[in-house]
Amino acid sequence: MKFSTIIAIVFSLLSMALMLIEADHTVWIHNKVTAGTWTNVSASVTNGGDSFNAGGDWAHNGYSVSIPDSVNSYWLQFRVAASTEDNKWRGPIPNDGDKCWHFHGTIDNWEIFECTSIRL
Repeated sequence: MKFSTIIAIVFSLLSMALMLIEADHTVWIHNKVTAGTWTNVSASVTNGGDSFNAGGDWAHNGYSVSIPDSVNSYWLQFRVAASTEDNKWRGPIPNDGDKCWHFHGTIDNWEIFECTSIRL
């Protein structure tokens, strides 16, 4: 193997490692509502504030929302389209790593909880 090839491989690996270090955090959404239901999540710096990122999808399709490293803490607004239930806000959430939230239920009777939570 040529020396220049080895240098190129090492440089590529170091570049990928540095990109991972500077990556934003991700909020993963497990979307376990009744089939045919649309959910979405938006992130904002303040409770009730303007959204800086959002994501959504149909039931049983997971999705994610990216939280920039420049945000110290944030609020999440959870919504089920056409639901009679009000949107649900959670926060402030410290931006100290990836998070995971879970939607569960039907269009008019749904709940959210952190993936690590134990439901009784």
